[in-house]
Amino acid sequence: MDNLENIGIKYFDTFNLSGKLFEREEDFIVQEIEENGEILSVVKTDGNISRDKQDFLTFTLVKRGVSTPEAVKSLSRNLHISFKRIAYNGNKDKRALTSQKMSIFKFDAENLKFSTDRIFIRDLAYSNDPCKIGKLYGNHFTVKVRDFNDNNKDLDKLKEEIIKGIPNFYGPQRFGSSSLNIEVSKSILKKDFKTAFFLLVLKERAESKLNAYKRKGLRETINLDDTNNLDREKIKEVLASLPGFMYFEKESIAYLLEHKNDYAGAIRLMPKYSRLIILQAFQYYVFNQTLSELLKEGYDEIPGDIPTIGYDMLLDEKFETIINGILEREGIGRDMFKISSMPEASLKSFKHPSMFFPEDFSIKEEGGDAIITFNLKKGSYATILLIKLFGEAVYKSS
Repeated sequence: MDNLENIGIKYFDTFNLSGKLFEREEDFIVQEIEENGEILSVVKTDGNISRDKQDFLTFTLVKRGVSTPEAVKSLSRNLHISFKRIAYNGNKDKRALTSQKMSIFKFDAENLKFSTDRIFIRDLAYSNDPCKIGKLYGNHFTVKVRDFNDNNKDLDKLKEEIIKGIPNFYGPQRFGSSSLNIEVSKSILKKDFKTAFFLLVLKERAESKLNAYKRKGLRETINLDDTNNLDREKIKEVLASLPGFMYFEKESIAYLLEHKNDYAGAIRLMPKYSRLIILQAFQYYVFNQTLSELLKEGYDEIPGDIPTIGYDMLLDEKFETIINGILEREGIGRDMFKISSMPEASLKSFKHPSMFFPEDFSIKEEGGDAIITFNLKKGSYATILLIKLFGEAVYKSS
């Protein structure tokens, strides 16, 4: 599994079922489960709202083919408010039909008139309790697999194996397009902000043809090795041609034109939560490698929780041997995890469960296809469960 090894996943046995996944956005439905167990609907509906106004307006945002940060940016532009006033409980997949709770600080419901062909809003309510990252039970998944083939596997026995637990690897979505976030995070840890900026803004990656074409134009116009001779007018012309969703590229390059060589400052223009996801990518990568090494030794050797690398990390002898070996291979020292010039990049250690246990797992064949449903608690990834079922093909198509 060469591609999976790029994000630290090895020694991960799979069932190798086959079929077509992610053919359409509605083939992968992700519904947020609130802390009280409520599953948020993806069905469009009208509803009333109490006039008893409170500090926050909450609502369910339903989207398809749009990432959560893109949806937030679209909301902020259309409502003419700062994106910082919009909060949510967790990111949802882009190539999917998803529902999630959001909140806006000090906003009137009658002004929340927003709908596109890919986004709509329902379940408006006032509250004194805003959304925040991690404030959810988990997610309910419905996956349609077209042209399904069980490859002579006993699906009842497969279900028994699934509910026993699956290694809790961080999924591909935590590492960005082409696993780019790992290299960005490593560059920041090494305090090489120039390289980190190049990787974020200019480097080729797996993306739409339009994005790739526009990014190529940026690379041909901006030479970071010769910032004394930049054609400022040409750069401004290229920036003006960028689509709206490439807002970070626009803002960060415009910033550098006014603040020469301040690459750390340019990176900070990215929304804090998006920046944190990138910064944590190396932590997740080391975790995946650590779990892979433990899998190599056998399931009986896997502890309940595994610590992630951080500047305040204290390790027992077994973890220290594994993690120090990984850091040495990656050229990263333990002392690099505290960065005075970018304090928010100083990563603290935390523990992450080594296994996850799908709830209400079901797989049913329907007319040549299969419908798979299950619930996952927060902190676990449906992509990893699907890789367990279908193997490497999921990583390549997700």
